[in-house]
Amino acid sequence: MESNTLITIIAGLTLGTALGWVLQKGGFCMNTAFRSILFEKDRSLLRSWLIVLLINIPGVTLLSQIGVVTPSVAPVFWPALIIGGLIFGAGMVLAGGCASGTYYRAGRGMLGSWAALLFFLLGTEMMNGGILNPLQTALRRPRILGSLSGDGSAPTLFDLAGAETPAAQWLVVGVLLTALIIPLLRAPRQNFVIGWGWKKTGILVGVLALAVWAVSGALGRNFGLSFTQPSWAFMDVITDGDGSGVGLPLYILLGVPLGSYISAWIEGETRLSLPPGSTLVRQSAGGLLMGSGAALGGGCNIGHGISGVSALSIGSALGVLSIMAGCWVATWFVFNGSKKAAKGPQAVA
Repeated sequence: MESNTLITIIAGLTLGTALGWVLQKGGFCMNTAFRSILFEKDRSLLRSWLIVLLINIPGVTLLSQIGVVTPSVAPVFWPALIIGGLIFGAGMVLAGGCASGTYYRAGRGMLGSWAALLFFLLGTEMMNGGILNPLQTALRRPRILGSLSGDGSAPTLFDLAGAETPAAQWLVVGVLLTALIIPLLRAPRQNFVIGWGWKKTGILVGVLALAVWAVSGALGRNFGLSFTQPSWAFMDVITDGDGSGVGLPLYILLGVPLGSYISAWIEGETRLSLPPGSTLVRQSAGGLLMGSGAALGGGCNIGHGISGVSALSIGSALGVLSIMAGCWVATWFVFNGSKKAAKGPQAVA
């Protein structure tokens, strides 16, 4: 085995295991974070996500300016980003968790999450290289704002603001950080906590996400955390024996359920739990929607919601907004459906 490959495997599994541990201990799930914006009073996980961005936006900017990494961002293929985001957002509501939440919960032994994960993998394969691939090709063809970027394809907020110098870029970053800090300063005290609090969770997820950027740059890769691409790479190995997509992201991905399992095992929380049949079907359908939606839109809650937004990608920002919208619409339908089911048939006088 080449030394570079060994380093990649060790680095990936180490980062992934640490990430799985943190996700499990903090209960970090962006389905809950996004849902809480409209439907819940407890916005702890939303604040954790904001902390992740507070760490990664300036961190990625610095790494880029000193030449460690040249962030690769998504083009604004707006139909695919919007439709894919809506599908993914709805899917994570049905699956009971986002992409990263599904992976770490699978490590705990939650069989419903295993079902969602298997269908998530299937969805990525169907959209990237299977029966749905023509749809992906068609919806990714229309693109906007490409003229803003240097290579004519993938603009960032720096391009939109005309921030070409490091000083101008830091001014943009400063404005963004101020906007992110304000809701954190207004956050109420968190009195009752199961697991880690939102501050600790956000800081550790943020540090690990930034570490992935740094390690990726050192290994010649120009992107941060990603769950969609390595999921498809895993499927390629399984279905076609094609290992061309195997690299740091896949090893990180494999480490996540391992880290979650170790964390849960230490706490005595590892047990196989099988949900009711109807829930299993719903989670499977949600996983399929998540996988196909993420593959269509070029990213999930991690690839767009953490890495892409941290690189100030306009395409990722549109993707995240679409994921949020899909989450809210699906939550509304599920919530209202549950209320109607709870009322049951009305008695006739």
